[in-house]
Amino acid sequence: MESLEKKFRDSSRELSAFYRRVGKIWMYEELMFLGLEPELLNGLFGSQASQLLLDFCTGEPGYHIVSCQGFKIYNKYMPNANGYYLADGDSDPYLMVDLLSRLTADEVLQVGHTVLPPISGDVKSGS
Repeated sequence: MESLEKKFRDSSRELSAFYRRVGKIWMYEELMFLGLEPELLNGLFGSQASQLLLDFCTGEPGYHIVSCQGFKIYNKYMPNANGYYLADGDSDPYLMVDLLSRLTADEVLQVGHTVLPPISGDVKSGS
């Protein structure tokens, strides 16, 4: 049986590949240049910004919305999602990632707690 850490890393790679394919715009400065201010520095917009993003994408057809609902990320606008990202890549609305396809929510938190601190430490120390 696969280890939890391997499953976690595979899920992380799948999410990263998804974001690269759909062209998630994560740079705060780029979003600000477009006239949009995300809620978080990673480019996440809260649910209250959905109309702002819809209006922006209507005027700029090269962009589309990625929706976060629970542990699933959809490459399309979904009303009442938990959060949204702006993207400029593949806009196929059938693309999605289920973060719980390999692990339960408790396992994600358990493994993430042990895997992410060393990565964060490396980033902080410049390694």
